[in-house]
Amino acid sequence: MKLKLLLSVLVLGCISVTSAQSTAPDYSHDPVWIRMIDDPQTNYYEAQKAYDTYWKSHTMPEAENDMIGEMPDRKEKREREKKEKQMAKMTTAQREQYMNMKYQCKRFENWMREVKPYVQENGHILTQEERTAIWNKQQEEMKRGGK
Repeated sequence: MKLKLLLSVLVLGCISVTSAQSTAPDYSHDPVWIRMIDDPQTNYYEAQKAYDTYWKSHTMPEAENDMIGEMPDRKEKREREKKEKQMAKMTTAQREQYMNMKYQCKRFENWMREVKPYVQENGHILTQEERTAIWNKQQEEMKRGGK
């Protein structure tokens, strides 16, 4: 009887350990960072880790870095022409996927810049309510200090 109970506990323990391991997000294959920026509970450092891990095993789309009125040099022009040829070889679905990822990269990088001032040491990003509460507290302290 004790042997059956012990065996049952061991089996349940193994099942719970394997299920806990399988629920961990796979940052290298799934671009979870896209969904993370829409979640107000996202940890900044975890989102950054997901983004960096994903791009270690994928080719990042090139960002547009042209300056208005600036003429590209020959090397840049050749690279641009090479990219255009590669894009021309893509199917419509591949091109759409590429452009979507390019957009998502830009969106993620903008999100990181925007929330960075509100990131706490543990990676928590202050909500709008928390930011407002801090601002109100500062205003109250200024009023009391000014009297």
